[in-house]
Amino acid sequence: MKKKLKPSGNGWVLYFQKSLLKLLGYEANEVKILIVAKNSCLYFSPVNYDELDKYKNNMVRNFQKNGCGYGIYLPATLIEILNIDPTNDYIDITVNENKVLIKKA
Repeated sequence: MKKKLKPSGNGWVLYFQKSLLKLLGYEANEVKILIVAKNSCLYFSPVNYDELDKYKNNMVRNFQKNGCGYGIYLPATLIEILNIDPTNDYIDITVNENKVLIKKA
């Protein structure tokens, strides 16, 4: 699936429809997302609130409610590291079980 990032303050937001989150098994109010950058890709995986102590030094984000969906805020520096120009480039989203892989399309 190809999507565009939306500007938000000094960063960018990736929006997900509520139905996609349900398919992934994510409860937006009960889970946080662990974001890992490797090989010019972002990997999202769910982290329950009771596991947060394990991930103190990692990038863990909340979902932000927006209309009938939810978004994940990504700082501009992270987008630059991935060599993505959000004003021109699309991102490719791949889902594998309950993990999401994001890379430049």
